[in-house]
Amino acid sequence: MKINQLLITFLVFGLPLYLFSQNGHGFSFDNYNGIYGSVTNPANTAQSKYRWHINAISYNQLGISDFGTIDYFNIEGNPTGFNRLNFEEHNDNSSNSNFMVSDSDVMLPSVLFNINENHAVGLILRSRSFSDYSNYNGQFLANLNNDFENTEDGEFNSTFNNTTQQWKEIGLNYALVLLNSNYHFIKIGGTAKYLMGNKAVEARGTLAGNYTQGTSGEVNFTSVDLTYLNTTGENNLQTDPQKFYTNAFGNFENNGCGFGGDLGLVYEWRPRETNRVSVRNNAGAVNTYKLKISASILDIGSIKYKSSIEKDSLFTNTPTSIEKNEIIDNGLVEALKEGSGITPDLQQGEVTFALPRALNIGVDYILFNDKNYYINLNYIKSLTKQEDLFTNSRLDLITLTPRYETQKFSVYLPITYEQNSSDVSAGIGVRFGPITIGSAALSNLIMDGDMKHLYFGLNLPLFQEVFR
Repeated sequence: MKINQLLITFLVFGLPLYLFSQNGHGFSFDNYNGIYGSVTNPANTAQSKYRWHINAISYNQLGISDFGTIDYFNIEGNPTGFNRLNFEEHNDNSSNSNFMVSDSDVMLPSVLFNINENHAVGLILRSRSFSDYSNYNGQFLANLNNDFENTEDGEFNSTFNNTTQQWKEIGLNYALVLLNSNYHFIKIGGTAKYLMGNKAVEARGTLAGNYTQGTSGEVNFTSVDLTYLNTTGENNLQTDPQKFYTNAFGNFENNGCGFGGDLGLVYEWRPRETNRVSVRNNAGAVNTYKLKISASILDIGSIKYKSSIEKDSLFTNTPTSIEKNEIIDNGLVEALKEGSGITPDLQQGEVTFALPRALNIGVDYILFNDKNYYINLNYIKSLTKQEDLFTNSRLDLITLTPRYETQKFSVYLPITYEQNSSDVSAGIGVRFGPITIGSAALSNLIMDGDMKHLYFGLNLPLFQEVFR
């Protein structure tokens, strides 16, 4: 058997089995990612290996929680793709600083067009939802979600923050080649976006107290400080986790609008041993680099909602004991209102939510010249913080991806280190003609795990001519 056949067999079967029990997040695409590469770096549109690349539909779903599992395939309860936590089977590491992140990205029909060797444009339509919940007491939310059944006595003291957004965006992409010499190549690009906000909800504050089993069962709150904002202009203060998450993603309505964008740059080093472009070859149709370095800033911008309901201090230092049945029947916030005797003085006005801005840096290296074996190192750094008001925060990810790549077929294996939880995961992805499918956490799709991830895409690829 030839060495390339042995390596493909190892990548597809051996390494995923070796890393089968790992957890985390990661994903990487190849040089034939077309319109999908324009999303991660808008400069990729130029010389993308395609004359036309048309996306029919693609879906990318990520869910990570260090307490509980993402109810991954429960789309019926929320057709936008966001799936809430399932606390029925949770881990034993409950604390006052548990976290959850869910990122759903649906690319609607979109198109990339290479005008010539130096210029390219793209039209990108996406429907997105993002939610992060940090520093909450996992056991307390699990008890809320499970109606306090089979609970043990316990205490909670969380200073939590939750931000949930859903929006659609129309992006116009343009990329051009700045330098194309014998050994060096540089291209830049940008995507201007018009943002249509559906809904944004933010809840933050402090919950402290304890709960007991007993005959009636009570939850004793020693300190409550809750701030809540809802951009729909409705007086909906339900924070029972199940209802809170599902209500945050109802039918799409254009409740807010804004502008945003992405910026990117790509540099390629093309020494003589990899630069296979001759007089008859098309540089935009074949890979000619030994080393490629890319950098982009994603999700610049914000959405302004003209109608919102908020109250800076909905409850403050309100010691009270509430029967569990009151919370089960009326929800946490309504039960606190009744128990404290406080009627919140709601305020209405404009509010601006920022997108989850991030820095994306990648290094790609061909291992064996003319052998189609590559290795990629990618780093994603959140440029927003969890404590920032009215914005989401991404996870910091380092991903190493070996791959085998040809024009019609690619297989790649992302291995990712997630800095927030120090978890490591492995997955696998395959591109075959018009179909791309993969997961950055292959083992977690089969077994319960902290992270769930799935990607698939259906597209129409019209390649550049290899020979002019």
